[in-house]
Amino acid sequence: MKSGFAFVYFEDERDGDDAIRALDGYPFGPGRRRLSVEWSRGDRAARRDGDKPAANTKPTKTLFVINFDPINTRVSDIERHFAPFGNISNVRIRRNFAFVQFGTLEEARKALEATHSTTLLDRVISVEYAFRDDGERSEI
Repeated sequence: MKSGFAFVYFEDERDGDDAIRALDGYPFGPGRRRLSVEWSRGDRAARRDGDKPAANTKPTKTLFVINFDPINTRVSDIERHFAPFGNISNVRIRRNFAFVQFGTLEEARKALEATHSTTLLDRVISVEYAFRDDGERSEI
């Protein structure tokens, strides 16, 4: 928690509500600082009737990967996990998420279907389409 915040994902929204009630204001850590626990901004608006937050469903050649071990996972681990599904043109790891870019949309689709909710180094990862392909980024 170096950056001072964390995200926790719940299968059931009611469990999240219970956690907020139980932990908001709870003393935590060596300094006994009080936790501030709340829903992430925008997260609830993306839900429909308690469903999971909306993921990007528009296929792109780039996949967005979260929930891997950010300390021990290397680019080579991600490449090895995704390589059976197509030609990987780029892998970028940023703190606690990664982008895996494939040569074609079909390869990315196969990889997403095969790797979402699979285990990578003892962690169940979440994989979805990135909101845009790496090649579409605007340079600032």
